[in-house]
Amino acid sequence: MGGPLLTPRERAVLAAVERRWNNSEIAAELFISVRTVESHIASLRRKLRADTRADLISAALALRDASVHPPANPLRGRGRDLAAIAGLLASGRWVTLAGVGGVGKTRLALEYARDQSERVPLVVELEHAQPSEVAARITRTLGLELPPGAELTDTLGVALSAQDYLLVLDNADRVGRATTDAVRRLLRRAPDLRVLVTSRTPLGDPDEVVHSVRPLASAGVDSPATALLLDRLRTAGTAVADADRATADRICARLDGLPLALELAASVARHLPLAAIEARLVADVGSLDRASPDGRHRSLATAFEWTWDLLTAEDQDVLRRLAALPGTFDFELAAAVAGRGSNGAALRLLDQSLLIPVSADPPRLRMLAVMREFVLARTDPGLIDEVRRKHTEHTAVIARRFAGQARTDASPEAGRTSAILCPEVNAALRWALSTRHPSALDLATALSIGVEQYGADVDSITALVRASTDAAVLEEADADDLLALGNAIAFVDVDRVTALGDRALALATHGGGSRRAAHQLAGLAAAYRDDRKAALAHLAEAERLAAERGEDWELGAIRQARGIALNSGPDADLPGALEAFSAAMRAYARADDLTHVNNVRYMMASAAVETDPRMARVWAAECRAYAEAVFNEHEVAHARIVQATLGLEEAGDLDELVDTFRRLGDLRCLNRALILSADAARDSRTRISRLAGGLEIAVTSGDHGREAATLRALAHAHHDAGDSAAALGVLDRLASLTTADAASAACPEDLRAAYRAEHALV
Repeated sequence: MGGPLLTPRERAVLAAVERRWNNSEIAAELFISVRTVESHIASLRRKLRADTRADLISAALALRDASVHPPANPLRGRGRDLAAIAGLLASGRWVTLAGVGGVGKTRLALEYARDQSERVPLVVELEHAQPSEVAARITRTLGLELPPGAELTDTLGVALSAQDYLLVLDNADRVGRATTDAVRRLLRRAPDLRVLVTSRTPLGDPDEVVHSVRPLASAGVDSPATALLLDRLRTAGTAVADADRATADRICARLDGLPLALELAASVARHLPLAAIEARLVADVGSLDRASPDGRHRSLATAFEWTWDLLTAEDQDVLRRLAALPGTFDFELAAAVAGRGSNGAALRLLDQSLLIPVSADPPRLRMLAVMREFVLARTDPGLIDEVRRKHTEHTAVIARRFAGQARTDASPEAGRTSAILCPEVNAALRWALSTRHPSALDLATALSIGVEQYGADVDSITALVRASTDAAVLEEADADDLLALGNAIAFVDVDRVTALGDRALALATHGGGSRRAAHQLAGLAAAYRDDRKAALAHLAEAERLAAERGEDWELGAIRQARGIALNSGPDADLPGALEAFSAAMRAYARADDLTHVNNVRYMMASAAVETDPRMARVWAAECRAYAEAVFNEHEVAHARIVQATLGLEEAGDLDELVDTFRRLGDLRCLNRALILSADAARDSRTRISRLAGGLEIAVTSGDHGREAATLRALAHAHHDAGDSAAALGVLDRLASLTTADAASAACPEDLRAAYRAEHALV
């Protein structure tokens, strides 16, 4: 506890003085004479510049406080943890900080100990201790000399009763049972003692209160994880430009906010730029390493090996299987891939912080990405394939069941279930497509219904587009399956929906599924192509067939598609579109599909923006209120884009709306949001850049109507910027989509004559 000038015997005497023993008591304890005690005290006064016994006690406390050495760099994101520890130790006597290796348990314990004002901190390192050495290490840290024949814990108990101590037992993982035994005895003998233990797993005593230490939050601007990484980069002498902040954020997210991983990344940054580190992390998190300090914190692998070696063979096997899962999981899925008896192992792994909870209701778990890669490197590829197959088959059963009731369940609970299930179905579908597993079609149709009812995400839409071009899926699909796929990707790839519609018609002609579904899909594709005549013809036949069978939901979808067709193109029939939309709402309501009732309400609001802005505003507000009540982010975004088109303040930030549609994978609405964002831009360069992005989106989605609208806006933007040549070039491209006359009509007035003359238009 003292500095290097004190001899071991002087430290023992000083510790006894700190406990307020007189010279005779010290002599009896240390088996030395009173005169020898007096000699040591005289030496201590000289070395510590203490005039009185009280000064010696103060010096002993100061030396012990100085023995707590957390790093000098700032602690980030742990305010709530420190407050929680203080509260737990105020109401209880023993707190264990449990967490995965590298999460910062030791740092947190040292910070709490250093900031103590009411208790004397006593830090005991147990990392390399043997079970028989736990009490002895506490004794040495206290500066005690054990009399011959004395009971160790009795002596410790007396010593720890002399002051209000905080006993910090660090890294108790490998000596958990011995630590538990020692703490239990010391708490009985020292009534005012408080104990703070750090361990990867709780020690399991009934009196122990566990505080789980999680990785730092890594989401959002100025997250604690990013703050820690930037601190360590500065300490390492690495300057971080503003342009690198986004890269730093992504690195922190990739490393799950694990402090050790962030420290290692900062160490590597002395040699590599952040962009290069990010690229290496995508391929191999294990590339993070450093020359010092040697030991379990030199790299992530050495930190995790410490825990891995403590696992039983059974727990290692279960951990390998759970690591092979593509995302989060519940206990049912864990049992499906690891066996019915695996839930006990999963709970043990949760205790050891090798699994972390994602949600409590319903219970859902995950593995840190960095830990997952560590475990997968120790997993046979054949086992990984076995787990992915079981995951796919298990997910297909759940997805079919969920999709079967999705049309009529608009509850918030169903939306939350969809948010959990959608990434799982997406991952299972990708694996099924890559391995030609027979569940691919079932997964694709279930995912299609899920994203259509509860909102999309770009990963799921990408997987569905891939499924819509997969030869094996198309070979197995009937017209109803193709319709489900087409409905889900209609706002992403109109050309692909058209191809699916043509295939459905061909199949239906030869008895391969529903003729109603085939005409419905062909009509929807034509509506999005602005081919009104073909759309209305197909939809009329589909409506006749659906009416014959009393298919209310299908009638709603068909009438909604008719409204889209009537509202498209320069000669839109708005009254007809609103009438079709109203009929669609009534049919959806009869089918109890309130989600699509609300979706049609959004389309009505969008259609009425220019002709009846008052009603558009009312419908958009109603749509948004309902969508927010059921937590449907996609429909909230739909309502906001109408509000933005109306110029309403409640629409919110346009750039954030652009990001939302990009994340949802809704390319049609992303194009609209980019055009609105361009209109709001303060300078021509930004406006042209955003319109160019919107044009690329329209081309990618095969939406020629949106492409033409974006080209018209881009021509005006170039003209306003004084670039007539660029404006005329854009008009030429517009003419290739429509006609030269239509392109001329889109010209600003002072360019129209030049354009008409150049192209010999009369």
